[in-house]
Amino acid sequence: MTQPIVVGVDGSSEALQAVDWAADEARFRRAPLRIVHIALRWEYSAGAPPEPGLDAARPEAAALRVLELAEERARARAPDVDVSTRLGIGHVPRTLLDEAHDAVLLAVASRGTGAFSGIMLGSVSRQVAEHASCPVVVVPHHTDPEPRYAEIVVGLDGSEPAMYAAEFALEEAAMRQVGVRALHVWEQHSAAPRATRPASYSEVSVDQEGMRILVESLAPWKSKFPTVPVVEQVVQGRTPTEALSAATVRAALLVVGARGHGGFSGLRLGSVSHAVLQQARGPVAIVHS
Repeated sequence: MTQPIVVGVDGSSEALQAVDWAADEARFRRAPLRIVHIALRWEYSAGAPPEPGLDAARPEAAALRVLELAEERARARAPDVDVSTRLGIGHVPRTLLDEAHDAVLLAVASRGTGAFSGIMLGSVSRQVAEHASCPVVVVPHHTDPEPRYAEIVVGLDGSEPAMYAAEFALEEAAMRQVGVRALHVWEQHSAAPRATRPASYSEVSVDQEGMRILVESLAPWKSKFPTVPVVEQVVQGRTPTEALSAATVRAALLVVGARGHGGFSGLRLGSVSHAVLQQARGPVAIVHS
């Protein structure tokens, strides 16, 4: 059986944008789409203005209406995709992860009805990105009006999660029949381990070392996806967060490893990945090793 694409919805307009992305992805992968809503009774008496369906008389009816609207949206977007819905009750991130146990990919909005207006990344999307066993795509609540380039961008730093991010990026590009732009971002005061830094700083040595990391990270997957055109690019003078966040403005998708070099080994989501999710202007895929 083909693994499904799973998308979480909460009745918000932001979640419906995630449904659009997930429906397109299901069409690219020729995979079924499962729409999941996790109901909590107190959600429907919150002081925020009600989203569509949340003004129903009973929480059960409201939850079913949330799913109905999302299903209608998905079927209109991708009529040839097999769409199903699931209603869960419980702790939202944990239950959503349970519902996506067999998923090839999980999509969520960057924030939904439970987020405060000043928070760019909601607690559900953050926890799901941290703990999912499958790749997670976080779809931002704002999208720039200018058209996006038909390319996948992947950030690579030589770490193990970045290797899996490279594989995911080339797989996505092969399905969409687009190219990949692979970025290695180097800053002079990088927190990366010394083994991944040039012995002495010069633009030439940085470019050479960055290209080495890119070539080694991409080599196994270029042979697996030989038809995908790949551009390698070393970026200097910007932080990784700045460069990768800027790439989300027009890329079809940005792919990053859950965590790279630096930080603490127990962290599930690194500081760069988290910061990119906060600032992204387009969909971001978080890939765990």
